[in-house]
Amino acid sequence: MSFNYNKNKEHHSQDSFWTSYSDLFLGLSTIFLLLYVTASLRTGTEGLRNQIENQKLSMKVEELEHQLKMYESVKNDYIENQATKDEAQEYQELMDKLTLLQEDAKSEKDRLVQEALENEKKVKALNKYQQMVRNVLNSNKMAKAKIINRDDLIKEQDVEIEGQEQTITELNQDIQSKKQLIAQGENKIKETQAALQKRVNELRYAYKMNKLSKNLFEQKMAQARAENHQKVQQLANVNAQYQAQLQQASAQLGQVQGELSKTQGMLTEKEQEAKYLAGTLSKTKAESQAKMAAMSQGFAAEKAGMQAGFAAEKAGLQQGLAAEKAAAAQKLAAAHAGLMAERQAGAQKVAALQGQLSDTQGQLAKAKAEIEARKMVAGEIQRGFAKAGVKADIDLQTGDVVLDFGQAYFDSDSDRLKKEMKGVLEKAMPIYSKSLFGNPRVSDKISAVEIIGFASPTYQGRFIDPQSSKAEDKVALKYNMDLSYRRANSIFTYMLDQQNVQFDHQKELLSLMKVSGRSFLEVMKVQNRNIASAAEFCKQNDCKKAQRVIIRFSMDTKK
Repeated sequence: MSFNYNKNKEHHSQDSFWTSYSDLFLGLSTIFLLLYVTASLRTGTEGLRNQIENQKLSMKVEELEHQLKMYESVKNDYIENQATKDEAQEYQELMDKLTLLQEDAKSEKDRLVQEALENEKKVKALNKYQQMVRNVLNSNKMAKAKIINRDDLIKEQDVEIEGQEQTITELNQDIQSKKQLIAQGENKIKETQAALQKRVNELRYAYKMNKLSKNLFEQKMAQARAENHQKVQQLANVNAQYQAQLQQASAQLGQVQGELSKTQGMLTEKEQEAKYLAGTLSKTKAESQAKMAAMSQGFAAEKAGMQAGFAAEKAGLQQGLAAEKAAAAQKLAAAHAGLMAERQAGAQKVAALQGQLSDTQGQLAKAKAEIEARKMVAGEIQRGFAKAGVKADIDLQTGDVVLDFGQAYFDSDSDRLKKEMKGVLEKAMPIYSKSLFGNPRVSDKISAVEIIGFASPTYQGRFIDPQSSKAEDKVALKYNMDLSYRRANSIFTYMLDQQNVQFDHQKELLSLMKVSGRSFLEVMKVQNRNIASAAEFCKQNDCKKAQRVIIRFSMDTKK
């Protein structure tokens, strides 16, 4: 069987066709890789920024949640007690419409999910069909490979049979040679024995004629017999060696003949298989020729009918061909333009991705710079406070400062600064101001300094739950929030008057300073809300932790 080189060339042309698609897939995978790297860097940058703003956002979220609860309580109270019947009915209608919209959204979501499942089934069916096509192609390739391997095996077996026949010939020659040597050895033994008999007869004759004495006769007889025995033994040993070599060669010959018979049997099977395939091929060829003959007859009949209308259709076909050529030229031009546009768009996307990557790296650098700047400022504040003997709790990550006024904190229900508190502020604020505005690396990035006041969760000897909707609890909560603000504002007012305290960068600090009051829930975790008296509540919860003042600075990373 010969190899079809033309078919192999066609196969290689198809391979080059698929290779062009693989290049396209490689380009697309490169673009997706750039997208993934950009997204990863952006995610890392956002994670760092979220870590910086985590405490700020958590406080703001808790404050908003608290405000929402208060608004919800006020809304419910208004709907139940103060709203008119029309307002309540209108509110109920709006809530019903909102419920309907939610149900419509759920139905739309279910429909989209069902469509997604159906599309997934279609994709699986398409993949299964593609796998079936691949299996058919692989089966054809395996069948072709088996045919090629069978031809190669027949050739190899022919070569092996030739080698085995040559080996058998050599073994037969070797066996004949060994048999000849053995026959020669046996002839020499017979000749030696004949010579011995002749010598014995001569000695006996000489002894009989009294030419030899009895002792000399016996001595020569013994010598002749010993020499004859030695020669016979040597020839017998040589014959034994030749006989062993002959048996070995015969055994090897039998083994090679067995292998030859086995190989000839396999060759016979392959030849029968080849004859069967040749017969099948001849049968298929005959059937194909019969079909071709029938098709030729039908084609001749059709040709006779088509030739009549061919002349009339020729002009129309030429016109249509011209139109198709023009349309094909336009499509080719449009396809070329589209390809160029896609290449340009791809280049623009790559450039945009590179720009986004640069922006993301810049944002990451800014975020790291802000973290390092906050750590540096917090470290300077900590060293300055330690040197001046100011007690404070300093967050070395964010720079938040909680001043420790010891036992000299605000009196209950009071926002008046005590003398000891003023002394702490007079020591701490110059160091704090110098750490922020005395450092040129961070002074221009400070955007705000906030004094945050906190009050305890008690009012008139009892615990106030901020989640309560009672009117008296709301009054108490508003009072404590106002007290928190007034306490922070009293610190700001004291520092605003230069007659009380003067220090470097005082103007820069006061121009960026703002005051706010916060709920105690931001700084303490309530263990049990079902406590009536303030004394019992403060035994189970650290009320002093809620009575604090936090000084916090903000930075503008855009500068």
